[in-house]
Amino acid sequence: MTSVELDLAYAPMSEVAKLIERKSVTPLDVTTKLLERIERLNPLIAAYYTVFADSALAEAAKATEEIASGGYRGGMHGVPVAVKDICETGLTTGGSKSRATNVATSDATVVTKLREAGAVMMGKLATYEFALGTPTKSSYFPPARNAWNTDYDPGGSSSGSGAAIASGLAYAAIGTDTGGSIRWPAFANGIVGMKATYGRVSRAGIFPLSWNLDHAGPMTRTVADAAVMLQAIAGEDARDVTTAPGPVPDFSAKLGTSIAGMKLGVPWALIERCDPEILALFKAALEQYADLGAIIVDVDTFTHTQVMAAHMPMMAADAASYHLPQFRSAPEDLSPYLRAMVGAGLAVSAVQYLDCQRAREVIRKQIISKFSEIDAYILPTSGVAVPKILDAPGNLAELAGDGFVVYTGIFNLTGMPAMSIPCGFSAAGMPVALQLAGRPFDEATVFQLGDAYEKATRWHEMHPEL
Repeated sequence: MTSVELDLAYAPMSEVAKLIERKSVTPLDVTTKLLERIERLNPLIAAYYTVFADSALAEAAKATEEIASGGYRGGMHGVPVAVKDICETGLTTGGSKSRATNVATSDATVVTKLREAGAVMMGKLATYEFALGTPTKSSYFPPARNAWNTDYDPGGSSSGSGAAIASGLAYAAIGTDTGGSIRWPAFANGIVGMKATYGRVSRAGIFPLSWNLDHAGPMTRTVADAAVMLQAIAGEDARDVTTAPGPVPDFSAKLGTSIAGMKLGVPWALIERCDPEILALFKAALEQYADLGAIIVDVDTFTHTQVMAAHMPMMAADAASYHLPQFRSAPEDLSPYLRAMVGAGLAVSAVQYLDCQRAREVIRKQIISKFSEIDAYILPTSGVAVPKILDAPGNLAELAGDGFVVYTGIFNLTGMPAMSIPCGFSAAGMPVALQLAGRPFDEATVFQLGDAYEKATRWHEMHPEL
């Protein structure tokens, strides 16, 4: 591969879009090269379950013709993207043996919106089973691998989305997030992942995990790319009654503006059991923000343990509600982990579920009340590094125990926008990230803060050598 082709593979979506708009390259050129790269690297990374080679080339050819005739639609027109395989379009497996041959009869709203924006749909990306069951080497579908070290998991549950961006196999991807499944793989792969406000992005046509906690959103190489992709997929949808009415704001409006004087709140009580190396990199990021003029303040919040006590039973019960028919009819087609989670969800009583909902509201009100003092929260995305890919299934303790400390679920409970951005590398050469969270429906400020740090540090320019 030439250096030009390699640079294009790892270029931010916005740079590729500029080349396409200027007619320096065509969507067909970009798509053809990307398909060649996928053919070469996907056997190693396993980011894609299904590649839509023929339809992608047809869509790219159509976009090339439209742009040549003056019909350029904007920053996603002709750009190759991919979606997590719980989003309905074509073969949609959910990463589960139980739906290995399931072909969607309609498209998820996020897919429809991406196509309306002119994006080229490259295929379906690997996922933890139904966005929950951790894949292993013995799983029915092979696990996606971390491009920085293929012995390691790329984080989940949007594992293929993270791996595809990190390895230069897509310019943008859709992930979903119930407790951190956009932001944790963003942490693990050294990319950007934005969980927008609950109700900002339609979940219609996406296999649910928790109706209360599920979000969909962009995973990209840069903050600016995430803002552009969110612009394309956000908005009210009659197919999803939880979507917010009204016009969609310009998510890119504050990019490139000063953050001097803005107050960032650090919820130290939440940052339990954080790996010392991750904590040191986070503290260095705080110093960088201070150098940019931000004011760092401490804020009181709940602990990670308290948050998970409300989050996990609710998520498990919601998952059990959705998967109960399959659990009863053919449990052998579900992984041991997913069966265990459904069993745990069935054990949640109505009283416990209501207690979790009450606790959620207390947490939400306290967290949002702090915006009278701060402009955004800042904290590590995760307190632990991603593990090596396991040979065989583990147990619920992997995702619910004391050893799994990912500081993301609180913003699923509150519904606030939260974004993970790279903030360095461990001594082992693996990415580390911080997380920013803002007021409900104020994604623009989160993007502003992330963009300022990204431009000052350039961590997003690092990529694996593939």
